[in-house]
Amino acid sequence: MEAQGSGSIINTASTSGIRWTGSAQVAYAASKAGVIQLSRVTAVEYASKGIRVNTVVPGQLHTPMVEVRLAGQRTGGDVSKLLDTRLARIPLGFMGDGRDTAYAALYLASDESRFVTGTEIIVDGGMTARCD
Repeated sequence: MEAQGSGSIINTASTSGIRWTGSAQVAYAASKAGVIQLSRVTAVEYASKGIRVNTVVPGQLHTPMVEVRLAGQRTGGDVSKLLDTRLARIPLGFMGDGRDTAYAALYLASDESRFVTGTEIIVDGGMTARCD
């Protein structure tokens, strides 16, 4: 990227790196906050070389992991109960999926984001905007 004088680095974190998301995950939350700050600092360091660095921050998405692992861990395998709990936190009223995160990354990789660096795109249906 330095040799060509441009590029886009897109890191992925989690809303756990921005706020408490409902479960005790100290190490996980700290690591995701670290990814966000690493991206910001790296963006400043490499901006003069034409390299942009940003972070996509997914929220509570509907993925196979939700149905298999998390439902088993948190609601005794009751997927509906887990989804209801998660949906109650999301102002848009539905859970996104991997496509929503991918579209944010596509924007950051494109020339349309040529003036975007050192920031985050939060893909969470408004969850982190809530105060509760």
